[in-house]
Amino acid sequence: PKLANFIEGEICKVLQVGDELQKLQETLERIGGFLESAERKRLTDSDIGRWVRELKDVMYDADDIIDLCIVKGERLLEGQPLASAISFSFASPCSYFRCVKLRHQISSKIQGLNSRLKQIKEDRSILPRLEQVPQEHRASSRETSFLEVKTDVVGTRVEDDARNLIKLILENDKQKYRVFGIVGMGGIGKTTLARKIYNDEWIKENFPIRIWLYVSNNYSENQLLKEVIRCAGGDTDGFESAATLQTRVVSLLSTNSLIVLDDVWCSDVWENLLRKPVMNGEGSSKIVVTTRDAGIARSMNACIHHVEQMDEESGWELLRKMALGDGTEDEISTLKEIGVEIVKRCDGLPLAIKVIAGVLRKAEASKEAWEAVLRSDSWHMNQIDKEELPAALHLSYADLPSHLKPCFLYCSLYIPYSISCHDLARAWVAEGFIGADDGERLMEDIAEDYYWELISRNLLQPDPRSMDGDRCTMHDLLRSLAHFLMEGEGILFNDGARLHTSPLTKVRRLSMVNIGERLQLPEVILKQNCLRTLILHESPKTRMVNDVLVRLEHLRVLDVSDSCIEGLPDSIGKLLHLRYLDLDRTNIRRIPESIGSLANLQTLNIAECKCLDQLPKSIMMLRSLRCLRLKRTPLTHLPKGISKLENLIALGGLIIGCGEYATGPDEGCQLEELRSLSKLRYVRIHNLERAVEGGGEVLANKPFLKRLLLSWDNQAPVWQEQMQRAEVTCDSLCPPPSLRELNIKEFPYQRFPIWFRSASVDASFPNLSYLMLSHFPSCAELPPLGRLPKLKFLSIREADAVVAIGPEILGHIPPGAAAFPKLEVMQFVDMRNWEQWSSCMTEEDSHGERLQLLPNLQKCYLIDCPKLAAVPGGLRRATRLKLLKIRSNHRLTEIMNLAFLDELHVNSNQGLQRISDLPSLRYLAISDCPQMVCVENLDSLQHLVLECSPSTVHLPRWLPLLMEQHRSEGASFKKFELQCSLPLLESCRRNEANWDVVQQIPDVRIRTKDGSRFIWYTKDPQLYSTNAGLA
Repeated sequence: PKLANFIEGEICKVLQVGDELQKLQETLERIGGFLESAERKRLTDSDIGRWVRELKDVMYDADDIIDLCIVKGERLLEGQPLASAISFSFASPCSYFRCVKLRHQISSKIQGLNSRLKQIKEDRSILPRLEQVPQEHRASSRETSFLEVKTDVVGTRVEDDARNLIKLILENDKQKYRVFGIVGMGGIGKTTLARKIYNDEWIKENFPIRIWLYVSNNYSENQLLKEVIRCAGGDTDGFESAATLQTRVVSLLSTNSLIVLDDVWCSDVWENLLRKPVMNGEGSSKIVVTTRDAGIARSMNACIHHVEQMDEESGWELLRKMALGDGTEDEISTLKEIGVEIVKRCDGLPLAIKVIAGVLRKAEASKEAWEAVLRSDSWHMNQIDKEELPAALHLSYADLPSHLKPCFLYCSLYIPYSISCHDLARAWVAEGFIGADDGERLMEDIAEDYYWELISRNLLQPDPRSMDGDRCTMHDLLRSLAHFLMEGEGILFNDGARLHTSPLTKVRRLSMVNIGERLQLPEVILKQNCLRTLILHESPKTRMVNDVLVRLEHLRVLDVSDSCIEGLPDSIGKLLHLRYLDLDRTNIRRIPESIGSLANLQTLNIAECKCLDQLPKSIMMLRSLRCLRLKRTPLTHLPKGISKLENLIALGGLIIGCGEYATGPDEGCQLEELRSLSKLRYVRIHNLERAVEGGGEVLANKPFLKRLLLSWDNQAPVWQEQMQRAEVTCDSLCPPPSLRELNIKEFPYQRFPIWFRSASVDASFPNLSYLMLSHFPSCAELPPLGRLPKLKFLSIREADAVVAIGPEILGHIPPGAAAFPKLEVMQFVDMRNWEQWSSCMTEEDSHGERLQLLPNLQKCYLIDCPKLAAVPGGLRRATRLKLLKIRSNHRLTEIMNLAFLDELHVNSNQGLQRISDLPSLRYLAISDCPQMVCVENLDSLQHLVLECSPSTVHLPRWLPLLMEQHRSEGASFKKFELQCSLPLLESCRRNEANWDVVQQIPDVRIRTKDGSRFIWYTKDPQLYSTNAGLA
């Protein structure tokens, strides 16, 4: 599409290269039909592999030539009227001869490409062996939910293994540290088991410090130590050397800690880096190591657990759930036999089963379709060691549509940490993997669809720490597969290692790890001069890149984020193909004016650059810019002229006006500059207290705007008159109906904007799904949020003026409608003066019908609301409520009559006395509630967690009464966890005062606050273990 569009454009006419380009396009289209077949056969046929490389070389070079035509041609046309440009009537002889010279240069290059293509097309030894496949159409957009792809299956074997290892870990052996090794081949589930242990509630309670480190084969010592410090709650400012970082780690390991070292390839990470800090810390530590090599675990004196391969029945259960979901009984019985055969091909590896399930999920649920997968030639990979890379993984790649294959391969350039969906999408766009904007759908929208497709096929895994699935990881086996398939075209390279490349392969993508102070590239890469992507990872020492960049003239993606780079050379402006520049979290102090020459730059990331306070005015010349990310960079202002960047779709930090430390005559931007940016999807607007009148309506013409942040600086010195003008502007700053996410921070006025408190807020924001309101000290009344028809997530924080929430939050609800009809998560946090949620929320509406309230609410959080006297009555009507967390609500005395609640956590509620009449409750956790006297009528309770104060020496009186009530009704909860003082623990030992209570419960875990003493008891099979009473 890019070539076709260029041929029709004015620049092509000026340069007079249309005929040659037309010939190039026709030949590429003719040969392109054979490319899909060639891709499938290139691994087993070296001649076809060579043919594919030659064709790709031409396609890459064609891409670069079109870039060159556009940039040079636009410069020629600058200042020329359209008519004269078309008739080539140049204003001076110099411009005429400059154009003739450029035409000749470009025409010669295109003719050279056509000559190369002719040779490829006429290679009679190749095309007869290939089949012509019609070019695939782009996948259509579909609504995707993170919950759809988050599903995982943990079998009983993993549960049993985790339980046994947790028991060993919790034993008090009085050793300073103890190492546990989880050993098994790649993809067998070592990390799944380690994660199960790490996230166990009992582990969380007994190890205040939990640290997860992904080590891998190319780890950086300093980065690992910094991650230890971060996980332990410290900061790394001022600590750069390994010695000072180790000293900092020692100071933080003051209590019991669990450290997981995932994917260890060498024992040095323990012996030479972490063992001494662990030994010298005050607390004791348990170390869990996952590794493929049992020898590594033995060298660390680990207690070794071998992870076994999945049996056929468990493998079929995993395949069935992930491929068929809630399939019918007929489907399951019809497909089981062939499904078991597919599981056998996966060699008992959960990862292989998951990716094959991704293939089957896209196929028809029929015996014929599943047999076709089983018979596929892609199971046979002659060049791959099947023990290292199961053939099932290659089949999942071979099944990908052609447009997804380069995207999948590109992901392997990122080291195994969390990858941002949005960053991936923009890098794919920069590399040319995504076609042009398609009507209302942008390239980035299409790229994100590709991302979700890879997630749904289990080729990328959602990061469990990401709330909405916009971050992912890639399993190391899949990364190894991708590196193999790239055949040296893309390389992950550790500085100091020797680069092995084939003379037939051109390196186009390079990801470098652990680079020194100066960026230096292997000479072979500089000589080839083909590099399109350069990414630095774990390179905190890197400060200078000056000498290299000028030699990378074809570079499209440059990512030096998280390095210590302090500046860019002026020669950066010569990188005419550069589309993606990521400087996030660097020490950059100045961006050169020459950046304005980057005519193709689409993404500029300069977030969290703590040393950068100004941007060059030339940034406003970047007419192709689509994303400008400035979050948490202390800029005094933005230069005027942002209105010229009409292609912007993401503006992460529009600063209004000028800060007090700004220098020079530039007064900064005002809201009016947003008016021409009609393509915006995402914008963050800061310092709205400096807004002037007249620009308030600038958001109205943003029909695609989805995410918006509005913030004020309540500490900034602003005249009262200016604040009043800014409030008038804010009242007219009405976002468009397309908005999906709204975040309002530090709102200084007494009433929310009129557009947000309007009775027709539902019509104004029909698509709003995520709403965050934080730190608004003066607003006493909330907007009518209950009318928002698609609101799914609501968070209200630090609303100091709110004393009561009443019917105003609902607004007028029409007969038969519901208030908060789609709300799933509701959070109230740090509401210091909030006293009540009015009872009128449960009354009938004006027509005498009972109001539907919160019909889809699943999770509710009431955190640090010390004056709230009662649980909001509206929660009693929330029929889908599963989770309620209440912390530090000291006036609350009772929690009752929540008929549908499944899980309840109460923590540090000093006045809470009663929990009762929760018939659906299955899980109850009580911590630091000293006034509790009654817990009853919990008919479905299965799991009770109780944390008593150090001074408590008796079990609470309500516990035996609750158990008696359960027995009389023929029920009993199955699991009891208790954290308590040593005297109370000892009273629970066999034949002691509380043994009668303990032995009635099927599964009991009791531990002292410091974790030094424990009791572990199970009823069936009967097991009893304790170290209490030992000297």
